[in-house]
Amino acid sequence: MEHAQTHADRIAEILTGLDRLRAADLKTTVVSLGDREVIGYSCRIHGAAVHRYELAAPADPAALAAFENRLGVGLPADYRAWITRVGDGGAGPMLGLFPLAQEAEDAAIDYASNFPFTAERPCAPAAEDSEFQWSENIRMIHRGATFLANEGDGMYNLLILRGPAAGQVWWHSYEHAAALPVLHPDTREPLTFLDWYELWLARALDPDVDEVGSFAEFANHGTNHA
Repeated sequence: MEHAQTHADRIAEILTGLDRLRAADLKTTVVSLGDREVIGYSCRIHGAAVHRYELAAPADPAALAAFENRLGVGLPADYRAWITRVGDGGAGPMLGLFPLAQEAEDAAIDYASNFPFTAERPCAPAAEDSEFQWSENIRMIHRGATFLANEGDGMYNLLILRGPAAGQVWWHSYEHAAALPVLHPDTREPLTFLDWYELWLARALDPDVDEVGSFAEFANHGTNHA
């Protein structure tokens, strides 16, 4: 989606909303372990008890430059602004943001190759009885992308870094070897990083709607996969 606001403006609004959500959602309690007491955390929002609304430190400039050199292109501008100005990992949708280039499920991302799928031609789930198709799908999905967040149960959000879908957030089921674009519920346009974060935050702050439990809710399941 196109926004008149700058990335800095949008990030500032997100951080204000995140502070509100933290204040409303993060509850602490003292838990006795017999010989000692520890602080326990409880949250209503899915995954928040994992990240506890804590932001990691911003990305190290040298490590970021080395990664972009390895990637061969610059990171999506809104995501780059976030990890350099706010934090590289921590509080965010689902179980929290992964640090840049942290991989999951023993993935070996080929960062030098383009992510081959588009919103018009996503990666449909592999046939249940085809180990070959599962392996081929995973090999193709794990190109030119980075793991953005863990939803749990083998489901992830990916940020596409290279190829025609660069800058978009996709939903990925590792178990089913599927990757589908995450679309805005109103415009049906693919979400960028800040779009994705804003959608999660707005739902989390609105008492009249359900929170986002999985971005599969917004994935383009209606696309023709032929």
